[in-house]
Amino acid sequence: METKETCKHIHDPVSAISESEATGETAAIFTEIRRCMQIPLLTSIWRTLAGTEGGLNAAWAAAKPLVESGRPAAALEQLRDPSKLPVPEPLAEGQLACAEVEERQLSMIRSLIDAYNRSNGINLITLTALVIDPSGKAVAEHSPQHPPPADPPPWPELPPLPEKNELSPPMWAFLQRINRFGSVPDQPGLATLWRHLAHWPGFLAVVHAALAPLERDGTIRRSIEQLLEVSGQEAQHIAALRPTTLSIPEPARGIIAGYVLNPGLVVRMVSIGYGLAHWLHTERL
Repeated sequence: METKETCKHIHDPVSAISESEATGETAAIFTEIRRCMQIPLLTSIWRTLAGTEGGLNAAWAAAKPLVESGRPAAALEQLRDPSKLPVPEPLAEGQLACAEVEERQLSMIRSLIDAYNRSNGINLITLTALVIDPSGKAVAEHSPQHPPPADPPPWPELPPLPEKNELSPPMWAFLQRINRFGSVPDQPGLATLWRHLAHWPGFLAVVHAALAPLERDGTIRRSIEQLLEVSGQEAQHIAALRPTTLSIPEPARGIIAGYVLNPGLVVRMVSIGYGLAHWLHTERL
């Protein structure tokens, strides 16, 4: 288990290199990560590691065989159990329509949240397996408890991620407010999902109102704690599949450890993201 000092390493999703800025070997690794994970976008951890000396190359070299085993994708079933998620109360009929969210927009919003959930979930399981001790032997690649993962559906063309300077000051302030759900004081970085959802301000307002009660009564915090435990258990078995010798530079390893072990970072967005996905896939305009 990591020390508190190790978990203090932070990364800023807003200042991380964008996918469009990547060139050469970095761009090639980004493409390979998307292909192996079957995702249409990269969340901030890989873009942050690209800014550390040798961090991206070393981390992906260690993570790739774990991802290719299919076990992290299969473990997503354990993370999206509704009983462990902060699922908001059902919406009133016509509530999204009143927020100026059209059916085609709702379809795109669902796809965007699903993309972040798959990316964040696989990252949480895989990268945890790089920074904790293995537990026993590796579990068989597929078993009744871990059936082969289903491929995700084809991804639509997603809207671009807005840069900070493309958003109005009031919108940026609102994103900071919604970002406080499940956050911890020493990790204030704005989760990228919220910035991406800024394409639909009315939808974000509905989400803020839906999540606020779950923040107040501790549901989000309890979900985060449960998913940290679940992801750690899954990762301990998967860790036995990792390369015998890991040569990840310490700064990069510290960023990874903080990212997966701090309750205010990726596990927070896995919890909230899957909660929203379950909520939205049962909702209609």
